[in-house]
Amino acid sequence: MLDQGLSVWYYNMSDFSGMFIFVANIDNTNLTHTMTPIRQARTYREQLSEFRRKRNRCRDYTYGRQWNDIIEVDGRKITEYEYILSEGNVPLKNNLIRRIVRNVLGVFRERLPAIMKEEYGEPLATIARENSLAELFTRTLEEFLISGMAVVRKRISAPSPGSSSPAKPRVTTEMVSPDDIFFNTDSHDIRGWDLHTIGQVHKVNFTDWCRAFVKSRTDYRKAQKLFDTYGREVKVTELWRKELVARYLVHDRHSGTLRKQPVASSVEGVSQWMLDEVWRYYFLTEDGTELLSGDSPYPDGNHPFVIKCYPFLDGEIQSFVGDMIDQQRYTNRLITLYDWVIRASAKGVLLLPEGAVDNSNIRAVADQWSRFNGVIVYKNKPGNPEPKQINSNVSNLAISELLEIQLKMMEDVSGVNGILQGRTSGGNVSGELYNSQTTNALYSLSDILETFTAFIRDNATKDRVFTE
Repeated sequence: MLDQGLSVWYYNMSDFSGMFIFVANIDNTNLTHTMTPIRQARTYREQLSEFRRKRNRCRDYTYGRQWNDIIEVDGRKITEYEYILSEGNVPLKNNLIRRIVRNVLGVFRERLPAIMKEEYGEPLATIARENSLAELFTRTLEEFLISGMAVVRKRISAPSPGSSSPAKPRVTTEMVSPDDIFFNTDSHDIRGWDLHTIGQVHKVNFTDWCRAFVKSRTDYRKAQKLFDTYGREVKVTELWRKELVARYLVHDRHSGTLRKQPVASSVEGVSQWMLDEVWRYYFLTEDGTELLSGDSPYPDGNHPFVIKCYPFLDGEIQSFVGDMIDQQRYTNRLITLYDWVIRASAKGVLLLPEGAVDNSNIRAVADQWSRFNGVIVYKNKPGNPEPKQINSNVSNLAISELLEIQLKMMEDVSGVNGILQGRTSGGNVSGELYNSQTTNALYSLSDILETFTAFIRDNATKDRVFTE
């Protein structure tokens, strides 16, 4: 019996190309991962730490926090913002990234009604309306541009009161922050077909904890003790992973049907031992205590997440915003430099020969010099130059030309040129030419927008399965 079980195990492993690691019990009634659920969740979450760091940096640059990079000065680590202030300068910025992101979102909103009509026609229109999916997908695209990852979670709940279809469950969609998500980092398939582990870290308050995990008075007391120790919120790790479990394939001769049955249960009818691949869920505390576990309750037997990463070549996640950060940084430096040069340059400085006026009258001379029709009385000695005003010319520093170059490079890198920003190349542009230029400008964005459209299509597919 053991040899038969191992032969089946090797056959399945060849199909999975080494994706999973399993250990068989001697009695062949169960197959589990070698890694405990909490250890597996921690491992994959740690492997995505660099992605989270890049994502937070791109988010900061998008929303105007553009001087927060850490630098080392005289052995101290401080932000660029703090360093510039310590030098007596003002850290200025011109947020070009946010403008470009808004332009892309505007292009997407123009296309969204057609996409929703195609993917969320009847009978999914009710789901789209109840979940405000048009707005949710727009905000998810903003996250997709910033981080390169879009994630939502599906839930099935009881029908809402007054629903027109009370017999059908209610499908809800929730946006998930990529900061809270983790998955197997050996995944390289943009479609997610090689995904075998995925999960989310929740911050749970006392009320939600009781609603989800408290089933008895003992559970309630344990919850009180837990929150007294950790405070107002407790981290709970939700882990979903594929597992191979031993099953009996049972033929019921009375009904003429086949069903899968746990090995531990009693079997009635003709049966055959088999290995079944299932998605299982675990809800775990930080120390690994298992709160809930079981097989996937969803109609497709899958996990509840819909995820799309970009471009995901060899598992790499690169964001749209990340490509523009270098140009944004250089633009900010030029603006700050220009401001510093203007503030440090001479502007209306008055040069007076020594002894031309008494020292006690210097302030009065300065006041008269700045007045209209002012009169200054001074002693003019032979050979001394007349009073002279000095103004520095900062126009020859070519900073404005460098800024123009950076703005052009920003458009080239992002693909969002002046046409998409509402600017035309000239005053006399025909409507046909303008439409042609707009269409050509959209080509540079078609790849990332079509990838996100595939994400919407995956959402619709899962919603359709949940409602059937």
